[in-house]
Amino acid sequence: MKRLYFALVFAVLLVSFVPVCYSSDTPPADPIEASGDTILFDTNRDGNWEIYSIGADGLNPTRLTERSAQDYGPWPSPDGLRIVFFSRPSRINFIYTMDIDGQDPLKVPNVPAPSAGPVWSPDGTRLAFVSFADGDGEICTVNTDGTDFRQLTNNAHGDFEPTWLPDGQSIGWSGGTSDGSHIFTMRADGTRVQQLTAGSSLNGYAHWSPDGTRVAFCSNRAGHWEIFVMDADGANVVQLTNLGCFSGVPRWSPDGMRIAFQSDHDGDSEIYIMNADGSDLRQVTDNLDEDARPVWLPRTD
Repeated sequence: MKRLYFALVFAVLLVSFVPVCYSSDTPPADPIEASGDTILFDTNRDGNWEIYSIGADGLNPTRLTERSAQDYGPWPSPDGLRIVFFSRPSRINFIYTMDIDGQDPLKVPNVPAPSAGPVWSPDGTRLAFVSFADGDGEICTVNTDGTDFRQLTNNAHGDFEPTWLPDGQSIGWSGGTSDGSHIFTMRADGTRVQQLTAGSSLNGYAHWSPDGTRVAFCSNRAGHWEIFVMDADGANVVQLTNLGCFSGVPRWSPDGMRIAFQSDHDGDSEIYIMNADGSDLRQVTDNLDEDARPVWLPRTD
């Protein structure tokens, strides 16, 4: 089950629907998305996985990394000045940070390799990430300068996809279990573990709304992968998409009004946004390669 889940969460995510496409060549008909909001994502459109930014209106795609290494999984610092990501120069992943424009890339020291999925804490002082040093994915944290490394989980089924809750005191993640994978939370010191989802389904990529009251996640409980939301305690699960294929990696916008995610309806993974209730579905990217793992830049104005 661990191997199956690991393969699924790192596979290209799928979606089946026919949206209106917005790209740099086809701007939206109305100005609702022209709000200055920016989405980070990774893509192989240049023949190598690199990190890009793009407006939520689909305009101004900008390449931020240009390295021989494969660069994935961008996550912005709370002040919007730096980006943490994981980089694969060969067969091993390392964690780096860089300026918001892609300059000054710095490897985070004292992090076990291979590692992946780094995310910034709300106060900007620590990183949560996945380490595969012992053969199983485990949730770990470290200061941004590489000091005070801590392994928080020890799960033979594997733990993946950490994210900080908005209060900065807790971490959510997806943990493999004997009957599937489920969404968990714990205190940032690894205590007070709580399981939010149940059953024999696979559940992953949880992300808490900015006010901490709702959780967006993806699950195959409907027979195929769709995006759901639930209360912070796991109650009141609502299915947002019913697209008949795999949709995932949901990420809340800074104002909590929209959710970005990825899908490959047109045969390759693209970035989409929708309202937090699943309405007003819009396609942000449109090209023949893979665009994945979206996350919104924080608003700094």
